Amino acid sequence: MRRFVPAIVIFFCCVTHAFGWGCEGHQIVALIARAHLTPAASAAVDELLRANPIDPTVKAFCQDAPTPMMAAHATWADDTKNAEKTGTWHYIDIPLTANGPASLEAWCPPIGESVGGKDRPGCITNAIAYELVILRDTSRPASERAKALRYVIHFVGDIHQPLHDSDNDDHGGNCTALTFYNQEKPVNLHAIWDYRIIARELETRKMSQAVLASELDAQFSSHWADWGAAKADPDAWAWEGNAIAKSVVYGDLKPAIPVERPNPQADCSAERDKVAALHISINDGYVNQALPVIHEQLAKAGYRLAGLLNATF
Repeated sequence: MRRFVPAIVIFFCCVTHAFGWGCEGHQIVALIARAHLTPAASAAVDELLRANPIDPTVKAFCQDAPTPMMAAHATWADDTKNAEKTGTWHYIDIPLTANGPASLEAWCPPIGESVGGKDRPGCITNAIAYELVILRDTSRPASERAKALRYVIHFVGDIHQPLHDSDNDDHGGNCTALTFYNQEKPVNLHAIWDYRIIARELETRKMSQAVLASELDAQFSSHWADWGAAKADPDAWAWEGNAIAKSVVYGDLKPAIPVERPNPQADCSAERDKVAALHISINDGYVNQALPVIHEQLAKAGYRLAGLLNATF
């Protein structure tokens, strides 16, 4: 889940963890990226992470992180976002009513310091740029550059999850209540896209993250020149995710959730109850339309991350 939601809502919606793409998705993105690093970039990434390991006192939610090292570090930014005050850096609230591409300034304040214990201002697009500056500055301490690398690995994954680029007066799908297959307790739309669809595929097909990453890499290999070698453009990636949220994430729901202009004072419980009254059920009909899009977004994220790191190193 991307942002703070009252505990009662989290309990009601059965959110078991709070990761954009979940453990599996972020690891898949890192695995795809790692396969496309140049020898120089691969050596530099491994050395930076190996020489500056994650603080062992940080409690990691993902306990089954696969190798290589990039995948093991892919969810560190979620484990530390409360301590680092970087929760708002994981998303950008572009309304579904907005039309792009256009300036994102209205939904993305400049990066700043924490004030009064609140999250640091900023959003995912300028957070990627901010951390890239640190990563590319070889005069900075290696520990700072390693932290920046972890952020870049994570944020490039996050920005390709469409609900990290959109808001429909529901905190990016967090304040919704839907039925997911035959589960008794309702699930929010954000959690369904973060991890439930991916986890269900891995379980149904009895495959690991590494196997699915390899499969997606083979499936989308012809797009490397378009996605991996192209100039990095986080603003364009955010608008791309917003368009997918409109057309697929919300667009394929039956019945549809009305498109609304976000209200900062909106009550999450009221929005959840409003969506619950629609009795939306997520099953094969929806998942079969969503899964190819999820696959493509994971591959795009992996290729684009590799392109960024190759250019950096």
